[in-house]
Amino acid sequence: MYSPVPALNLLKEFEDGVEDCFAPGFELIGFGEDDGGYPRFSDRIHPFARANGSGSTYAIWLRDDRADLATLPVLLPGDEGGVHIVARDPVELLRLLASGWSPMCGWDSLDYYDEREESDADDEDGYDPCPENPAFRAWLRDRFGLEAAENPNAVVRSAGQELWEPFAAWIGPLVPDAVGGCGGTGEG
Repeated sequence: MYSPVPALNLLKEFEDGVEDCFAPGFELIGFGEDDGGYPRFSDRIHPFARANGSGSTYAIWLRDDRADLATLPVLLPGDEGGVHIVARDPVELLRLLASGWSPMCGWDSLDYYDEREESDADDEDGYDPCPENPAFRAWLRDRFGLEAAENPNAVVRSAGQELWEPFAAWIGPLVPDAVGGCGGTGEG
């Protein structure tokens, strides 16, 4: 078993069964095996995946003492700074991943963007950063009855607004810059 989160175990089975990338920059890592670059809150997060190719991670946020980790929010500690709420739970993160969009994270903001739109204009070969994405979308539909997020940024902002107060209360004393100015919307 990869993790105590059933959805992540299913995701691990899917990832092991495909030969190429299904979400840009995404790669499962050992569940909770490192601190995601933030040792001062390693007791409150369980990193489980690389979010991009430059070192940002996805982590379960242990916001309270509930035993069912599948019901806890997902954070994105960024490689360039900032810690952001991404999803209300791991299954909501799967919808973001299925969008095929990439996260771009800084201190003040987190935005997902579609690399394929940028590369289509610059690359006549039609570079696809996640060729297994159609298979992942089908898997998400079959396993969870869910579709990819059409607008990942709207999902992230909604989760951020809903969870902003407990998140700010927890992270503010640890990383004051993480709560400056964005009010949980992901916008600076």
